[in-house]
Amino acid sequence: MAMTQVNTSEQATQAAVIDFAQIDKPRSTRRSVKRRPAHPDADLIENCIECAMQIAAGKAPYKIDPTDSEFAALSDDISRSRADRALRAALDLSPTTLDGLRAKAGLVEAIMDDLSNFPGDIQLDELQSALVLSLVKDVIHFQRAAMIAKTSHLPFITMAKEERV
Repeated sequence: MAMTQVNTSEQATQAAVIDFAQIDKPRSTRRSVKRRPAHPDADLIENCIECAMQIAAGKAPYKIDPTDSEFAALSDDISRSRADRALRAALDLSPTTLDGLRAKAGLVEAIMDDLSNFPGDIQLDELQSALVLSLVKDVIHFQRAAMIAKTSHLPFITMAKEERV
């Protein structure tokens, strides 16, 4: 019985020992990204992702802030201004692929989800309203181009670009 207690205390001591040799070793990376993907809608997709990321980043500080949101509000303001900047950039770009169209739709969903967390009536601001209208116009352009492509010999992308002109 004494032997079991000795082994248990030795195991506990070994578990509590810090191996300082491991501290200087580099951490494993999650996934290394070598370069930006070559995609026709890369700028649009990146701006949609950035906007959604900043909206989510604005919520996190409120969960941590022990004060009456004094610190969190400042972080949220910074995140919101970055989100607005990315949203303006996304509004300047029109999708040329379904991926770009889906990115815009995903951003609208993220914005609506964010607004639904607030009590009372949901009011879109000017930028958010412009994004919804932009998405609607893009869907209409894609649908028209798809209808023309069904009855035409021209490639789909060419039709979508001609439709915008």
